[in-house]
Formats: sequence, C-alpha cells, structure tokens
Amino acid sequence: MDNTSSINVLFPSLPCGLQEFAASCLVLVQPTFLVLCLLVSLFVVKAKGKSRKKPDLPPGPTPWPIIGNIPGILSQKNKPTYRWIHDFMKELNTDIACIRLANTHVIPVTSPEIAREFLKKHDAVFASRPVTMATEYSSRGFLTIAVVPWGEQWKKMRKVMASEIMAPARLRSLLDKRTEEVDNLVRFIYNQCKSNGGSSAVINLRLAARQCSGNVIRKMMFNRRYFGEGRKDGGPGYEEVQYIESVFTVLRHLYSFILSDYMPWLRPLDLEGHEKIVSEAIKVVNGYNDPLIDKRVKEWKDGKRKEPEDLLDAFILAKDAEGKPALSVEEIKAQCTEMMFATLDNPSNAAEWAMAEMINQPEILHKATEEIERVVGNQRWVQESDIPRLNYLIMLNSLS
Repeated sequence: MDNTSSINVLFPSLPCGLQEFAASCLVLVQPTFLVLCLLVSLFVVKAKGKSRKKPDLPPGPTPWPIIGNIPGILSQKNKPTYRWIHDFMKELNTDIACIRLANTHVIPVTSPEIAREFLKKHDAVFASRPVTMATEYSSRGFLTIAVVPWGEQWKKMRKVMASEIMAPARLRSLLDKRTEEVDNLVRFIYNQCKSNGGSSAVINLRLAARQCSGNVIRKMMFNRRYFGEGRKDGGPGYEEVQYIESVFTVLRHLYSFILSDYMPWLRPLDLEGHEKIVSEAIKVVNGYNDPLIDKRVKEWKDGKRKEPEDLLDAFILAKDAEGKPALSVEEIKAQCTEMMFATLDNPSNAAEWAMAEMINQPEILHKATEEIERVVGNQRWVQESDIPRLNYLIMLNSLS
C-alpha cells in the first residue's frame, strides 16, 4: 500500500489535493522519524550501560581530556618516566596505580604479591605485548616471539623455538662452542691484566661481560667469534664494538617512553628523534646479520651443507607439519636478531650487577669464592656441569 492509499484510509473525508500533500509530507517525515528512533534507542542503551557500576581503577593522577597524564610526564624534563611514576606512587603510598597516557591505561606495580597476580595467576590475560615503534623495528614487523602481540604468529614462533632451538638436546650439542668462548674470555682478561699492570690492573667489567655474551651467541648462531678480524688479545674488534653499541641502542628504546606510541598520529613527525635513532641502529645490526643468513640459506639450497652445526642451521632446517620450511627467510632473520638482543642484554646485565654487589659486600664475594673452591677446587676451570652444585652462586644470579 502506497502513502496516498494510507492517507485515504486514515482520512477519507480529506479533499484529494490535501491527501496528496499529506502523503508527500509523510514521505519526508518517515526517514527523520526512523533516525530519531535510532538515536533515542542508542541514548537509552548508553544510559543503561553507564548506570551499571564499573569496577574502580587503581588510584592515579587526574587525567586531561584526550591526552591523559602525558603533560605531567613531559613536564619532568630531567627525570626518566619510570622515576616519575615511582615517585608518584610513593606520594600516594600505593603498590598499584593507574596512569592514563592518551587512550592507554598504564598500570605500574611495585608489590611482589600483586605482580604475581599479573605474571602467574592471570598470566594468560596479560600474555600479549604492546605495539611500539621500537618493537616493530626490532621484530621486522612483529615476526618474532618476545615482543610480538599474542596471536597466530606468536604461537608459530613459540613452537619452533621450543622444539627446534631451545630443546635440551640442541643446547647440549652446542656446549663446546660455549666453553670455547668462556675460555677466550679468561684469555682476554688475562691479557688485559698483563698489559695494564698485572694484579693491580683495572678491568672494564661491562666490556668483558658484553663481549663474552656477544661471542657466545655469535658462536652458537653463526659458528664464528667475530664479524671482522677481531683482536689478537681475544678482545672485540671495531665491528663487534659497533654491533654491540647498536644492539644496546635499540634495547634502550624498546619500551622507553615515546610519545608517538600513545599518539600514533604524531609518529610521522618523529618529534623526539627516537625513530631515526632506532632505524639507524637496527640497520647496523641487520647489516652484519643478514649477509651471513643469506649466504647460509643459499649454501643449503645449493647442497653445499649437509649437517647442521649451529642455531642458524636449525632455523633453516625447521619443518612444519607438512614437511615444508617452517620459517621464511625474513622470519629467520628477525628471530636471529631477537635472540642476539636477549642474549647480549640479560646475561651481561646480570653479571655486572652481581659483581657490583659482591664488590660492595666483600663477605658475599668471599662466600661465593669459598663455594667454588669447595665444589670445583683449584686445579681446573668451572664447567657448566658444575653449576647445579653451586647453590649460593645460583641464588646470587637469581637476585641480580
């Protein structure tokens, strides 16, 4: 039934001309009426949603509209963001807080008990990783495992890492390479002492720890100690120094406060210059890694290699359920780089902090030395197989 017929049924006594006019008005009013009904429905639904009591957020500073608490952070020019947050939590006398940065709620925690709730009891809820500019660069567009948001790519990489790379048998097969690099560290420290005044020589512990960590992972990954010629005393050459500096440049920016991570529309401006720094550093890292990986992939394709000898070979030979290569070349490059980041950062930092604490507290150093002498003796070097029996050292390492 058309609109004119409807008017005729409702108002049969109206003249024909008025019926046509009323019908035309009805045509105009119908869409408007529908829109009004829709708006009223949305308003009612929203009002009902607001009427439900939401769980309270942890305490925090009152946020500005749209930008949140970013002005408070930017006003602290000489203070790192984490210190500003920590000082604020001290003022509030709270172990958990909520700080809104644009549309992101940042929940800092200082209590081990609350942290355990996040990291153990509800770890599945918080298993994902935030998307940042630096993690995008470091993972080649989120192709890896450590900094990638939870999803299919993460599951795929985790499966490969667990079954092919971090398997106990694989790590045992690389023991000789690790031992060789630890022996080289001892040689390097001995040569440093010899050339700098004997027993009174000062050793740069940070350089030694980072160099050893770098040598170990390069040997395990690429079956080589140096990218270039290295040094006769066992120390790092120019290439290794440049590589390690670039790695730590990227690491410093991974989860540091970068404005565009919270306001993505600012990223093209690169106001703080962070993206330029990270892109240049990752270019240096990839410049050393990629040629070695490309060469190795080609050697396997050409049949020049028959047996795997390091982690790179394990990545290349990894297969999926259908017997096809599990990883693309880009994924191999990304994961190799991420492993470099992890193995350079964590062990060297732990060694540096542990030694610093033992120097500041000589009784701890004496007790650790005494345990090594009791378990290992003075006739040989400490081996990996000795570590499970060095309980005090294990405890110190867990605290560093």
